[in-house]
Amino acid sequence: MPRKKASLERVRLDEILKSLFTVSSKALIYMLNSLFKENYAVEVTEVSFASNEFVDDEYNILRGDLFLKLSDAGKSDHYHIEIQTLNDDSMVIRMLEYGISKAKEIAKYEGDPEETVFYIPKQLVIFIEQNLSIKDELRLRLIFPDGQEVNYRVPVMKYWEYSKEKIIEQRLYPLLPLQVFKLRYQMEKIKNRKNHTEQELRKIIQIAQRIVETISYEAVRLFQAAEIDGEDLHKILLANEELFRYLNSRYVNDTKLNEEVLSMTRTLYDPIVAEKAKLEGKLEGKLEDARNALKKGFSLEDIAEITGLPLESLQKLKAELTN
Repeated sequence: MPRKKASLERVRLDEILKSLFTVSSKALIYMLNSLFKENYAVEVTEVSFASNEFVDDEYNILRGDLFLKLSDAGKSDHYHIEIQTLNDDSMVIRMLEYGISKAKEIAKYEGDPEETVFYIPKQLVIFIEQNLSIKDELRLRLIFPDGQEVNYRVPVMKYWEYSKEKIIEQRLYPLLPLQVFKLRYQMEKIKNRKNHTEQELRKIIQIAQRIVETISYEAVRLFQAAEIDGEDLHKILLANEELFRYLNSRYVNDTKLNEEVLSMTRTLYDPIVAEKAKLEGKLEGKLEDARNALKKGFSLEDIAEITGLPLESLQKLKAELTN
């Protein structure tokens, strides 16, 4: 593959993977609770996205995948997640660099002016593709001139060991589209074999198409069960489709399959959008009826009974009209 095309593909893949973290606060809280063994409540937890770019002492830019802060009445913590397709020996060093850079930033804004304390965010690396050399932790031993030692460890998620069922059970919903990407490992092995046939790759891409369809239907089911919202559904379906396109263009390049996947996605998503618009229209109609009733002096209790709107919403609507 030409170098320029390969570079563009890496950039595109990187953007697709990072888009998985642009879901709702609810979906992110579910995911972080599971990954870091936390128990933040969705209703009272605030999610703050933090900067993922840092400039080192040589003015190089370090750019991570996801940095955020979860806060509720009882506690707050910073979190850092990286998604990796392949393993390399420098990953643990990069994680330490990211961690220290974020700790410096936190100390600057949240630190005690009388004592500088570095709090490294809670970190995790998600490795997508199967690799037997990847352990349960990334490890690095820091040895200082006075003999002091620090064992730095970063937990690892071996995504290739997670089935669709396990992802859903653990509420790792933003990671669902990666199920199709797991097939890249198998397709790459076939492609690198000298005597491989196109039919072998076509067989795998057809499996990928079925996985995309299955994940799409699961995402719709999660939306209908109110586990994810409409935007989450859209982003999961889109990532699902884009990861399939990536595999298809890299190994088979059958445009008809792309069209079939796009058609299936739209068939699932368009009725949901239409239903959402219909419900929003009904709600706006009820609100307009409530406004008119309030102007005519009807009581909140009577308006609630007529429109089916909750008293709390009507109280806010009355306050808006009064101001």
